[in-house]
Amino acid sequence: MNRIIREDVLAMGERCPVMKELRGSTLLVTGATGFVGSFLIHALLADAAGSSSHTKIYAIVRNARAAAKRFGEYIENGYLTLLEQNVTEPVGLDRGVDYVLHCASNAGPREYLADPVGTILTNCIGTNNILSYAEKHGVKRVLYLSTIEIYGVQQSGGLISEDRQGTLNCASVRSCYPLSKQLAENLCVAYVEQKALPVVIGRLSYLYGPGMKPDDSKVVAEFARKTAAGEDLVLKSEGLQRRSYCYISDAAAGLLTVLVRGDVGQAYNIASEKNVTTIAGLAEAFVNCRPERQLRVRYDMPVGEEMKRFSPIRDAVLDNGRLRALGWESFVPLEEGVGRMVTSLEET
Repeated sequence: MNRIIREDVLAMGERCPVMKELRGSTLLVTGATGFVGSFLIHALLADAAGSSSHTKIYAIVRNARAAAKRFGEYIENGYLTLLEQNVTEPVGLDRGVDYVLHCASNAGPREYLADPVGTILTNCIGTNNILSYAEKHGVKRVLYLSTIEIYGVQQSGGLISEDRQGTLNCASVRSCYPLSKQLAENLCVAYVEQKALPVVIGRLSYLYGPGMKPDDSKVVAEFARKTAAGEDLVLKSEGLQRRSYCYISDAAAGLLTVLVRGDVGQAYNIASEKNVTTIAGLAEAFVNCRPERQLRVRYDMPVGEEMKRFSPIRDAVLDNGRLRALGWESFVPLEEGVGRMVTSLEET
C-alpha cells in the first residue's frame, strides 16, 4: 500500500462512522484485487487493525499469487484469506459470513470489448452464484456494485435519480457491460422479492484515485498516467459531456454506508456533488495540478474501429440525495483528488 492510499484509508476511517458497526464481522469480497474491492479491503482491515477488532475477510481472486503480493500483511496476521476462483464458478467457501460485497466485473472498455461474452457471464452467472451462496448461508446483507452506465442515454437533462431510465442499444457489443449490469440488478431484486434475501445496490459514478491498475483503459486513468509522465493529454471527443465523478475513498465510504444503512432492494447513486465536470474539464484539472510542466490538452477525434470503445452516453450527472439521506457526505473535491492520484503514480 503506497503512501497516498494509506493516507486515504486512514482518512476514510475517520470520516465513515458505519465502519465501527462492521468491526468484528466476517465478510466475503469478490473482485478483491480490483480498484474498488482492494480499497475496501484495505480500509476495512486497516480499521480492524487500528481498533484491535477481529474482522475477517474472505477474498475471491483469480490470481492468488498476485493478490498475496498486494495483501501480504493482512494474510500473515490472519485478517484475510484468499479464495482463488472465477465468480462464474460456485463459491468455494463452505462457511457463512455476515456480509457479502460483490465487486467483481470487467469494468474497463478495453476489457469488455475484448471479452463481451465473459463480461456478460461474469455479471449474470457470477452474480447468481454470489446470491445463491448468500441465500444458502443466511448472510445479514449483500451489497451489489452496479454502475452509472445502466442509465444509458437520457432523453432529458437534469440530475439522474435512481428512478430514471434511459435507452441502451442491445445491438451494440459495447452494451454488453451496462445491459448485463442491469440484468444483474434485476436478479438482485428478484432474490429480494422471491427469497427474502437482504440485498442493496450501489450505482457507482465514474471513480478515480490511487490504486487504479497501470493498464486501466478508463479515460481518467489515462489522464493521470499522462500527467505523471509529463505528457500532453489527448481527448478523443470535444469533451463536452458532463459527468459525475467520485474519489475512491468517498465512494468506498458511500458503499459501506449503503451496506449498513440502505433499504433492502433499493439502489443508491454513489456520486459526489464536488466532482461534476465535463471530460474536457477533467483533463484541464489534471493539467492544472502540475502547472510547472506546462502540459496541454489536445484533441484527436476517433475514427473507424476506435469509435467502438467510446460511450454513447452524453451527460450523466447523478442525484446523490438518497445516499446523503443515509448520513453520507463527500470530502474530496476534484482538484485535490486528481492531484493525489497523480502523486500516487509519481511515487510508485
